[in-house]
Amino acid sequence: MLESGDLSEFPVDTWWDPDCVLRPAGLFPESAEVRGHDGVRQFLVNQSDAFEELRVEPLDFIDAGDQVVVPVTFGGHARHTGLEIEFSIVHVLTLRDNRLLGVDMYRTEAEALAAAGLE
Repeated sequence: MLESGDLSEFPVDTWWDPDCVLRPAGLFPESAEVRGHDGVRQFLVNQSDAFEELRVEPLDFIDAGDQVVVPVTFGGHARHTGLEIEFSIVHVLTLRDNRLLGVDMYRTEAEALAAAGLE
């Protein structure tokens, strides 16, 4: 589980390839594609800033060759509304040299599995 805090120092350069791309696919207010370490770091900071408490919990890891499909529970205590929010999303992680090259987010596991070439 990833809990919110100061993510400005999150080790993006350790886990992510320098050519990385993150595609939120309209699931978040910041739904534009981001590239590179700075783009990913800013996306994470923006998400963290929206919550007093942010939780991201992977539910499974499905092997798809050079990709991994990861259903995730995302949510927490929203900073501006005070509401407790929780929803599910599915990440398709693309790896290169054991680092994240891409993260594509999908609303359903079926969409993510299809994108990863699994039925």
